[in-house]
Amino acid sequence: MKINIVGRGNVATHLSLALENKAEVIRVNPRSLEEYSLDADITLIAVSDNAIREVAESLPVSRAIIAHTSGSTPIGILDCRQEKTGVFYPLQTFTKGISLDYSEIPLFIEASDKETETKLKNLAHLFSNNVATADSSKRKVLHVASVFACNFTNHLWCIADELLKEQGMSFATIRPLLKETLRKTGNISPFDSQTGPAVRRDSKTLDSHLSFLKEKHADLAEIYDKLSASIISTHKKDN
Repeated sequence: MKINIVGRGNVATHLSLALENKAEVIRVNPRSLEEYSLDADITLIAVSDNAIREVAESLPVSRAIIAHTSGSTPIGILDCRQEKTGVFYPLQTFTKGISLDYSEIPLFIEASDKETETKLKNLAHLFSNNVATADSSKRKVLHVASVFACNFTNHLWCIADELLKEQGMSFATIRPLLKETLRKTGNISPFDSQTGPAVRRDSKTLDSHLSFLKEKHADLAEIYDKLSASIISTHKKDN
């Protein structure tokens, strides 16, 4: 199987590594398209969401299935192509230079027809043990949920890191806490694993934390207050 992977970013890089020695992969610069193979079986557009349409319109006509890798972009953005189209969405956070077990990555497939769906699934099964179909509406929910669970969480870790650094402490100090927080979700729901002053309705501690933040980090006080209010609302006594 010959695969064009159009893109130079994290997703394109990791998909190339995942398919290494499993398919013939051609890395394609999305600006020049010089490397583009006209006899490839599948072309994966792994660029930023804003660039998908532009790249799709610029690709030469070929026999390849054209699929993008975005979680939040509908398959309809590829309606400019006369070829069969699809979505090949790996639900994972990718960073260049950070190795992954590609067999664990969930792959979500959407396609213009059943034959194309089968071919995209076959490609996904070359490296992943977790392959499923998801239409554009379900994929958007997956992406939104992932932003909450991954991107927003990582930003909160950045905030924690800065607060610790101000006192000469290392982020490594709270890594065991983070590991246990994630580990628990393998046994109980995130709802049942919630701890902390907000779920306990510990107003004295909440007020103390807010007072500290308002004095030195007014912007963080607002985030702390809104997240605490959300936890309290989620864990109402009648739940």
